[in-house]
Amino acid sequence: MGDTRLVLNGELTCEYEIKRPDDIMQKYVITEQIIASNYFNYYKAFAKSGIINLHEGSVSWIIPRKGKKGPSLAFRIHLNEENAESELKTLIQGIQKGEVPQMWIVTPDATPGNIIDIMEQNGFQNLSGDGDEPAMLLHKKDYRPYREENSQITCRKISTMEDLMSWIDVVNTALDGWEMIDAEHYFTWVKDEHINIYLAEIDGVAVSTCATIQNGNTASLEFVSTLEQYRRKKAAALLSSYAIDALLNNGVETVTLGACGHGVHLYRGLGFKQYFSNIILKYDCAE
Repeated sequence: MGDTRLVLNGELTCEYEIKRPDDIMQKYVITEQIIASNYFNYYKAFAKSGIINLHEGSVSWIIPRKGKKGPSLAFRIHLNEENAESELKTLIQGIQKGEVPQMWIVTPDATPGNIIDIMEQNGFQNLSGDGDEPAMLLHKKDYRPYREENSQITCRKISTMEDLMSWIDVVNTALDGWEMIDAEHYFTWVKDEHINIYLAEIDGVAVSTCATIQNGNTASLEFVSTLEQYRRKKAAALLSSYAIDALLNNGVETVTLGACGHGVHLYRGLGFKQYFSNIILKYDCAE
């Protein structure tokens, strides 16, 4: 199979064909599916707290229970091709009632194929710029761990409530800027066999975080953050490598993540490659 493309060169226009073998395209689709599936596992993890509700359906979402704080996001959008707009209008009514999140993430597996256009036509604002939210994946064979001899940075897996409180303080400060999670409700993560939580310290001070969520031979790297005053010391690179090492030693072949900002350079250095950009849309109830 192949795609025909136009090339403009001065006044000359010519056509050429790009050959895209079916096996290459199939691998690309499978990779996108792996990333989207790991996103889903990450979002579902918040429901383990007991204060975040998980809804699964043609559109899935997580949303805090009444009176509670936490993440609110709709994802895994699979609307019916024939009546997508009417389904969306019903969901918008849910948004207006506070029952459905205002923020939605659209990944390549979303249906119908023109869902972004339909959402924008019905009042959603596209908050994404070009490449703002790269979705990345690391194959085991491409892994380039960061190593540092005689480092002053100590990396370890956490296991206690006290450790989790230190980890959450860094995450809420460096990554979220608000109290998105708390130790009381999220200690269930520490006890979950599929979730591992890691902390980097300098002279006993917690400075950087990450976590991994494993699902068979694939996993996601989450919550990579470093306190501002300790950045550019390679703490995140060292800790991420420490966490990825543990995954690969436990049978993982691919690791995924959603990146943003300066983190993209870090992940590329470890061997991650970008496969698509996440699209974030928000419905403004004021309109």
